Amino acid sequence: MPNQTTPKPRHRGWFFDQVNNRLKAIFNGTTILDFDGDDIAVSQALVSTAAVSTSSTITGTGTGSKLIAPTGNVALGAPAAFATTQPQGAVIMGGTSKSGIAPVGAVATSGAVFASDTVVRKIIADGTASNVET
Repeated sequence: MPNQTTPKPRHRGWFFDQVNNRLKAIFNGTTILDFDGDDIAVSQALVSTAAVSTSSTITGTGTGSKLIAPTGNVALGAPAAFATTQPQGAVIMGGTSKSGIAPVGAVATSGAVFASDTVVRKIIADGTASNVET
């Protein structure tokens, strides 16, 4: 298979693209994922039922990119469990590992919502931070 970048149309399994120096996982001739020493590219929908942990940035670049947790929560920081009922479909922020660390300064055309151990706060583009009213 020297100098081939695509496998046969019915190929299933691993394929080494010698021209681009990438190892690909192929199903019926369609690249599902490929990787080299620098990155992993996933070309199809990625569904995981296992916990996924990363210390890097996850960026959605396609039109309508979303981070969806349909039956769970998105946790920012290291929040503790709630005393009685655990939320579903919530963004949970804070925890003692991030206590008291607030953004400072203007953020141009952005804003943020963040939490300490006791309050939810917001920061707007001019750098003004205030408590979120309940």
